[in-house]
Amino acid sequence: MNRVLRSVAAVLGGIVLSGLVVLVVESIGHTIYPPPPDIDLEDPIAMATFMAQLPVGALVFVLLAWVAGPVAGGYLAARIAPYGPVLHALVVGALATAADATNILSFPHPTWLAVLGLLLPVPAAYLGARLTGRSSRLSLEA
Repeated sequence: MNRVLRSVAAVLGGIVLSGLVVLVVESIGHTIYPPPPDIDLEDPIAMATFMAQLPVGALVFVLLAWVAGPVAGGYLAARIAPYGPVLHALVVGALATAADATNILSFPHPTWLAVLGLLLPVPAAYLGARLTGRSSRLSLEA
C-alpha cells in the first residue's frame, strides 16, 4: 500500500475506532443512567431538559467517552501511519474535537462538559500516539 493511501487509512481507521469507542462508553453510561423511555432524542428542547436533569455521573461518562475515543483512535492512527505517527493522531484528535463541537452546538451542555469536551480530545489523541512507542516527531518524514 503506498504511503498516501496508508496515511488516509490511518486517519480514517482512527476516526472509526474513536467513534466506536465513544459509542460503547456512552452506551455503558446509558445503561447505568438510562434516559427516560419517552424522550425524543431529536427534539432539542427535550434534550436540553434531559441534560439539565442528568446526574454528574452520567455527564462524566460522556466526558470519559469523549476522551477514550480519541485515545484509541490516536493510537490506531499512529500505529498505521507510514510516517509522522503523532501528526496522524493529532488529526484524529482535531476531528474528534469537531465532532464534540457539533454535539455541543446541537443542544445545551453544562459549561464544564463543553469546555473539557473541546480541550481534551487533541491531548487524548496525542496520548494514544505516545502509547504506541513510535517516534514522537510530528514530521512528514519516514
